[in-house]
Amino acid sequence: MKPGKRFRWSIGFAILFLFLIVLLSQVDTVKATFSTLHAFKVYVRVQTEIFQKMPAGQYYESLFWKHNDEVLRIMQAHPEHREAFIQDLLVFVPELEELLDGGGDQSYVTSEHVQSLKAELDWFAAMGSPPLRDDIEREQQRLPLDAMVGMTMNEALEFINSTWIPDPGEEKLFVPESAGKWAYYVYNGVYIEYPRNYSMQISGSQQGYIYFMPSQASPESWNPCVMKVRIWSVPVNEVNVNSPRAWYSPESIAWDSPIQNSQFPGVEFISLKANSQSVDIHAYQYNVENQLAIDTWVFVYDDTAFSNSSNYSELISQQYEYFEHMVENLHVP
Repeated sequence: MKPGKRFRWSIGFAILFLFLIVLLSQVDTVKATFSTLHAFKVYVRVQTEIFQKMPAGQYYESLFWKHNDEVLRIMQAHPEHREAFIQDLLVFVPELEELLDGGGDQSYVTSEHVQSLKAELDWFAAMGSPPLRDDIEREQQRLPLDAMVGMTMNEALEFINSTWIPDPGEEKLFVPESAGKWAYYVYNGVYIEYPRNYSMQISGSQQGYIYFMPSQASPESWNPCVMKVRIWSVPVNEVNVNSPRAWYSPESIAWDSPIQNSQFPGVEFISLKANSQSVDIHAYQYNVENQLAIDTWVFVYDDTAFSNSSNYSELISQQYEYFEHMVENLHVP
């Protein structure tokens, strides 16, 4: 391997999604500075331009969402570690940009940063539940990080893809007469249709939470984003107080529309926050007979399309057809 600038990328790649969790858990604070907002954008690019386009990356993204809720709680309970963790990862942003911009053959993995990564993973394992600890230990055995020392970024990516072996998974169930466009799943007594090219992950720590993650081959007109679905029991007299609209100030609600679903009527809305480049799309639906509430939440990390549009209904129907389809087809079998 050619000598050159030693690369500190390993920790940034392997705990990319832990970094995103930390940022998302305190989005208003971290986006107050340009440097952190810039880092956020870089890590999101790695998620969408690399992880979602390689089998191993899709697996690790799914694993991230499995433990998302627990890691959030850990970081919120240990703010002193959260701040140090963010500062550590900010150092890796230039190298990640180099990878994204085609310079993956000029940067290298170092033993010092592999050891830093292992220390971070050990900390999360010590703080976490047995399922989180088991997954961290299993992945450390599956992916021997020490073996990447001295590799270029491109070689490390190839090594990860060639080393990773998929676990046997459940076969997707496809919606009849949909030409394979939609898959379906029944969760907590609710029938859910989602894009066939999306993967699915149930939260490992929060009952009633399920995530849907995009991969390759989405229609060109779509802006494919992660969707989080929460299904939980809510008494009829508490429907309004459980609405996610209560999280947002009235002035941040840019658009809303009633949901015409006979079993799960409700409202969908868009929240645009000042000085924030992310957008929240929600659908809050309720089934009176079974007293079930459902919040479908789309994480949009770039508000460019929204800031340039005056017709949100058209934008949602075109670029977020997958969200509308899920909302419209929810029902109790």
